[in-house]
Amino acid sequence: MSKKIKGDDGKTYVQKKPFYKRIWFWILVIIIVIGVGSQMGGSGTSSKSDTSGSNSSSSTGSSKKASGITKAKFDAINLSESNGSTLEDIKSSFGKKPDSTSTQTIQNVKSDVDTWDGVNGGDITSNIAIGFSNGHAITKAITGLKVNRSSKITLDQFNAITNGTSQSDVQKQLGKPNGYDYTDIAGTTSDIWEYTSGVKGNAGANFNITFTNGVVSGKTQSSME
Repeated sequence: MSKKIKGDDGKTYVQKKPFYKRIWFWILVIIIVIGVGSQMGGSGTSSKSDTSGSNSSSSTGSSKKASGITKAKFDAINLSESNGSTLEDIKSSFGKKPDSTSTQTIQNVKSDVDTWDGVNGGDITSNIAIGFSNGHAITKAITGLKVNRSSKITLDQFNAITNGTSQSDVQKQLGKPNGYDYTDIAGTTSDIWEYTSGVKGNAGANFNITFTNGVVSGKTQSSME
């Protein structure tokens, strides 16, 4: 409230409050402070967002980086109890140690199995497993390969595959498999082709075809239609 004072000339004057004591002044100050704070906060948020985006991009780029493990390198692995590829050969080819190791018995032969995760051209579950006996590779398997199919494989197509059919004829009729499992023990080769994508049926529908010495010797399916 303004204060009245009497001057030396005998007149009465109204004394005005200093500007810093006026309500409008402090309202203006608050508005300015809020505005500056908002700009600073926005700037900080933008900077943080940019940094986060940069980190996200870097992380995504890293996760999408192509693996040195390829189907071609898998195919190059030689299977033989006497002169098959060694663990050192494969580590050198893949450029890394195996991600896990276990021991299995394959056709009554004890084998150390080493597994490498992340195959270039495969899905997130893809891996390569190599079984060794006496220091040499005798079995190899690759899973999770991505395959584009023009149409789903039906149960009728699966049933049309008979024993004695060659691998080339199977691929012509059904396309490439999502996984391969090769074994070479005592001079007998056994291959299993795994089909897990583009298969008509219930969720998880899949089938395997087994080849012995290059021709179909058996097959199994699950949930196909």
